[in-house]
Amino acid sequence: MKLSKLLPSLAIKRSEGNQDIEITGIAHDSRRVKAGNVFVCIKGFNADGHDYIGEAIKRGARALVVENWEDVPPGMVRILVPDSRRALSSLSADFYEQPSSRLTLVGVTGTNGKTTTTYLVESIFKAAGWKTGLLGTVQYRMGDHVLPVDKTTPEAPELQQLFDRMVKEGVRAAVMEVSSHAIDLHRIDHCQFDVLVFTNLSQDHLDYHGSIEEYFVVKSRLFENASVKPVIHVINVDDPYGRKIARVSKVKTILYGLDKSADVVASRVDLTEKGTNFKVSTSTGDLSISLLLRGAFNVYNSLAAIGTSLALGVPLEAIKCGLERVVSIPGRFEMVDCGQSFMVVVDYAHTPDSLEKVLTATRAITRGGVITVFGCGGDRDKTKRPLMGKVSADLSDYIIITSDNPRSEEPEDIISQIEVGVREVASPTRYEKIVDRREAISKAISMARAGDLVLIAGKGHETGQIFKDRVVPFDDRVVAEMALKGVSCSH
Repeated sequence: MKLSKLLPSLAIKRSEGNQDIEITGIAHDSRRVKAGNVFVCIKGFNADGHDYIGEAIKRGARALVVENWEDVPPGMVRILVPDSRRALSSLSADFYEQPSSRLTLVGVTGTNGKTTTTYLVESIFKAAGWKTGLLGTVQYRMGDHVLPVDKTTPEAPELQQLFDRMVKEGVRAAVMEVSSHAIDLHRIDHCQFDVLVFTNLSQDHLDYHGSIEEYFVVKSRLFENASVKPVIHVINVDDPYGRKIARVSKVKTILYGLDKSADVVASRVDLTEKGTNFKVSTSTGDLSISLLLRGAFNVYNSLAAIGTSLALGVPLEAIKCGLERVVSIPGRFEMVDCGQSFMVVVDYAHTPDSLEKVLTATRAITRGGVITVFGCGGDRDKTKRPLMGKVSADLSDYIIITSDNPRSEEPEDIISQIEVGVREVASPTRYEKIVDRREAISKAISMARAGDLVLIAGKGHETGQIFKDRVVPFDDRVVAEMALKGVSCSH
């Protein structure tokens, strides 16, 4: 494709060189540049792409998109733009000829519930006979092909390339998680959505956004973007931030919740050890759902999926079939069952709100005590650590504070900050600190008695633990299963 074909959409301040050259792709990481690529210089958090122009040229870059004109050596084709991230999004979508315009595309955003909602939507689409694609925290999938995950929402070139592959492989509908970082960093600027879903909003990513108000501003920006397609908003009306978005929405909106004013309403909710039963009322008709997923929060995730499906004309019978065939979601209230007399649950809960919801769900299905094992990630929002400590103490019978992904921080320091919140509620006899996560999980399981529930929170589906100098293999589900089978926690 000629470079000149991609340039009309850019806000070009200055350019130099032959713009009719053939280019082979778009790159933003100098290590991934291939011969004939356009290299877009991004100013990142830890590195500046302008510092790697020399490496990109050595690898075969034919043109450069920059914010700093003087960084480019003479003789190179160069394009000066005010914002290289916006340019990256535009170039990527145009290079792959706007592939999302040829898909039915659903975007799901919010603090909690994104992953589960996308899985439920995908299952419903499959029940309707559609070939599907899925992009999110756990997996990238197209049809039966599973691809490794880089980010919850990939960078624009990778994202548009995935859409292009989906189109070529005959995918009809794709559903994706949309992170606040992806919105703020313009990764999804040129995605043409058919449905946008808002699940909820609570404290998270304040290390990046600074305040929950700014976090909400970024999230709501997704619902303000102009779209080439007619887009439908599906919004949780029971969430105060959802109501704010709904009030200013200028497109067709489907509201869901337990509030009877919603368009998709759940009632007669019955939470059990085996799953969740509830009734759903819609303008199209009513449904009785027997969900294998547990917890009241999964009622909301189901309603989001139902609203999305109705927006796209999926029949009620396919909606019911799709929801009821989902057995579990990786790392989301996932049971580890080795035939023991107590429950073991692994969940990704890593915010105060998500931990509270998961613990509340455990209380609804447990006749015994709740033992909680959790930590907090390093190099992330520190203000949530005591809040999560307090939540765990409020709703657990016993707490073991341990490491999560400490990254560059000392695990003991993170644990001490969590302990501040635990001590507001719990006496020293109700909690302990065990830095080694494997040992902490083993201890919790050894303490459990018939009818109890052990909740292992924070890492969910993750298969590694991140330290300052290394990443080690670690899967809460595997470690729990080993402990349940009596395998030594030192192996």
